[in-house]
Amino acid sequence: MSRMELAERLRKAREAVGLSIGEAATRLGFGNYQTLSNIEKGDREVKASELTQFAKTYFCSLNSLLVGEDVPQPAVHFLWRRAPSERKAEIEASIKHRFEEYHLLEKLLGLDEEGTGLAITVSPADIRNYHQVDALAARVSNLLNMGSRPALSLQKVMEQVLRTKILFVELSEFGSAASTVHPDFGAAIVVNSEEAPWRINFTLAHELFHIITWNTFNPADLEQDEVLFKDIEKKAERFASTLLLPESAVREELNARIKEQKLSFSDIVDVAREFGVSTKALLYRMANMRLIEWDKANELANNDELLMIDRRIRRDAAIEAPSSERFSLLAVKCLRKGLISRGKFSELLDIDRADIDEFLECRGLSEVEGESIEIMAS
Repeated sequence: MSRMELAERLRKAREAVGLSIGEAATRLGFGNYQTLSNIEKGDREVKASELTQFAKTYFCSLNSLLVGEDVPQPAVHFLWRRAPSERKAEIEASIKHRFEEYHLLEKLLGLDEEGTGLAITVSPADIRNYHQVDALAARVSNLLNMGSRPALSLQKVMEQVLRTKILFVELSEFGSAASTVHPDFGAAIVVNSEEAPWRINFTLAHELFHIITWNTFNPADLEQDEVLFKDIEKKAERFASTLLLPESAVREELNARIKEQKLSFSDIVDVAREFGVSTKALLYRMANMRLIEWDKANELANNDELLMIDRRIRRDAAIEAPSSERFSLLAVKCLRKGLISRGKFSELLDIDRADIDEFLECRGLSEVEGESIEIMAS
């Protein structure tokens, strides 16, 4: 590999994440941008320690910088509910890199050919109206055996059964949620980790609709056609509502609390919590079930007293930082089998190496494989 070849790869890697020479030089720890400029011109050699920092900063592998890609990798197209207004290329490169690392763990364990386990095909004609969207949600729920409280198992089912990669990222004002289906690493969803648990449940269900219909509507067409995009987003919201709030189960729970055809504000909040959704989501579901008028649902969604009760009831709920259980378990399995080092493990889980033992202990996990037992042939 010549110095000029490496220089060209470094330049392309920087441009792929949308960083200027000045921004990249600062993140790489160079005193001024001229140092990086000289590297990209091939006028200055790159030290081995610097290459590692380049890979981290540009969200790529060392191998891609040193030898390049023999076969161009398929592009990753993220369908954003609300795309980042700033640093979009950098954020997407970071997320793509994390999904690739997720997929690497699957490959190391021989799990990359398992498929999704959801045999369902959706055509545009299948979701022309909300009645059909409701039917699709019911069909998905039945296929996945999600029961009467789908929110309680949704993430686990999506990760373990559908093999959907879920990452929780602090997006803040830089976006909301996104989904993609990639020929290499499969179906994947990124969720804003700063959302409340009940909102995360709804987001997962919303993005599941996009995963299921990924081959039904071209994501690029959705982004270019605002009318079509808004229509599909409304159907994704309807799908999430119907999936997480099954009509018969919701009616049963509400009927158990209704007194003289009335329902108290605290009962409404309690039912919402029971199903793992926001109070607003329950109100709108009650409206499309024709239990209340839509105008009443809108009025209640902004009612100060109901909002106050909602905050008070949920205030003491323990809120842990969301995480992908499957990703963590795959990393632990790879560590146990000696497929990754403790250093790589700490990097993947974003924890200090000194905290690995505590991380495993707190989750009841072990780094040791232990003895094997023989299983009789069935």
